[in-house]
Amino acid sequence: MKVALLFNEKPASMEAGLPDDTFEEYDDPATVCHIAGALRRLGVTVEPVPADRRLPSRLEEGSFDFVFNIAEGPIGLAGRARRCREAIPAAICEMLGVPYTGSDALTLGLTLDKALARRAVSPEVPVAPGALLEDEPWDDLLSGLRFPVIVKPNDEGSSKGIHFDSLAIHSSAATAVARRLRDSYRCPLLVEEFLPGAEVTVGLAGNPPNVRLLGMMEIAPASDGGPFVYSVEMKRDFRHRVAYHIPSRLDAPILAAIERYARAAYRLLGCRDIARMDFRLNASGQPCFMECNPLPGLNPETGDIVILTAGAIPYDQLVQGILLDAIERTGRAVS
Repeated sequence: MKVALLFNEKPASMEAGLPDDTFEEYDDPATVCHIAGALRRLGVTVEPVPADRRLPSRLEEGSFDFVFNIAEGPIGLAGRARRCREAIPAAICEMLGVPYTGSDALTLGLTLDKALARRAVSPEVPVAPGALLEDEPWDDLLSGLRFPVIVKPNDEGSSKGIHFDSLAIHSSAATAVARRLRDSYRCPLLVEEFLPGAEVTVGLAGNPPNVRLLGMMEIAPASDGGPFVYSVEMKRDFRHRVAYHIPSRLDAPILAAIERYARAAYRLLGCRDIARMDFRLNASGQPCFMECNPLPGLNPETGDIVILTAGAIPYDQLVQGILLDAIERTGRAVS
């Protein structure tokens, strides 16, 4: 079997004026190399293929049997958030009739739009009270929320735009953060009431009726110091600033509820093969859905889904399992 490994590589330099986390989701060459190695040890032929403007011709000319998709899609002009970008590589595969790993274009587009993802899972899965900020004025939308709130770009992933100052304690602060983010990321802003409880990320794999729990991991600050925001700064310095608890320190009934909600969100959002769900507890201890990542990062050192499975699933097995689940789903055979 000949497999195209679709990816977008982090550029060596960035256009002036773009936020420094513009390409946070893109992969480095080492990650691509590790994934390719894991797949080759499964016995397939692997060719890394950049998901750029030449992707349709690259796929046609390569005569690939399957695609392993980790591509985040093209960034918009001048860094503008493009909420359908993750769907573009999958849509090209669909157009060319090449089977691929992971969720389809509809799910990839839906989950990158945080507000739409919230609407898709709620009310079956609880979400924090929130509001989508588009055209000003925003006073009426913000007045319906209890502070503090967290302000984030609606059409981004990998904590892009989420910094230490994204937590706002009153309306004027929220407005200031929202204006700054709007000018930087050029997309609507999602404002949610801040959830003060524990944060848990859940890894799921497979396809109905055989969706498997890969693991659950509690994400906490390495030291006490006020409200915890899993920001870009935290993720970049996770070895010093973040404590990963596997298993979680939460009680079994809470973890059971989180798993139940994660499985429901996986189904409601139409996820396939693998996804990671993020939850956080509200002040009453109820788990609330924050977002779904159907293209979870597979960096062997920094990927949350790799960290949460490290003690139970070897890296090669994790990567190979994604392809094997997709092959089973499509009725293909490894050859």
